[in-house]
Amino acid sequence: MQLKSYAILFTTMKKGPVKLIQAALTERLHMDPRKNPVRVAVEDNCVVMEGVVDGIALKKRALLIAMSMKDVEGVIDRLKVRPSMNMTDAEIQAHIYNAFAEDPALACLKVETAGAVVDLEGTVTSLTHKRLAGTLAWWVPGVADVINSIEVVPPEEDSDDEVVDAVKLVLEKDPIVHLGSINVSAANWIVTLSGAAPGETEKIAAEEDALYVWGVNEVVNAIAVLRPAARPAAKEIFPARPYRPHRLPLKKP
Repeated sequence: MQLKSYAILFTTMKKGPVKLIQAALTERLHMDPRKNPVRVAVEDNCVVMEGVVDGIALKKRALLIAMSMKDVEGVIDRLKVRPSMNMTDAEIQAHIYNAFAEDPALACLKVETAGAVVDLEGTVTSLTHKRLAGTLAWWVPGVADVINSIEVVPPEEDSDDEVVDAVKLVLEKDPIVHLGSINVSAANWIVTLSGAAPGETEKIAAEEDALYVWGVNEVVNAIAVLRPAARPAAKEIFPARPYRPHRLPLKKP
């Protein structure tokens, strides 16, 4: 099932999954409930996840854990990513509009921001542009979440090939990543990255870029690092990355 923010799919279930999900977040993702308190509840027969996590990878993995639980057919995503920079809503909005202005296909989109949560509205002519717009919004380091409400007119049928095209476009636009050395494939909303990167920073940036793409549930990062950094401690399986590298020039609004 493709996972999209605020998707609501109704099912009848008991409160049993709540404790199972909370336990899985601690055991499988090594999330400290004191540092990353995530509220898990049942509302209107759906699992609701709400809180703040360190990075888009933890957000996506937490949602997938909830979706994988027995008898759970719907998840309401209210998880936010901890911003790496304090920015006002007006500053966030201005930076996104500046990025959109450089692409005629995105220039007419509407951006609303409240509490560092961005809502994108309007129409574009392709799924690739919808996905690009969402990623550009995520690249602003003050953003906590992006709700991609953009409509594609006329509608396009989504596919793994569409996802691959969007991820490649995003990687091409990212000044941190060298697309020429990275291969991209996708199956059932899971993206696999392979090839080589000059360092760990580029490898992590490529993975985050793919995860920012609307509709991508998970990323398998098989990129080889040509200059490996010092090996982290064993407990740092999913290290927090409070610093989100700047992809966009942060001009004064």
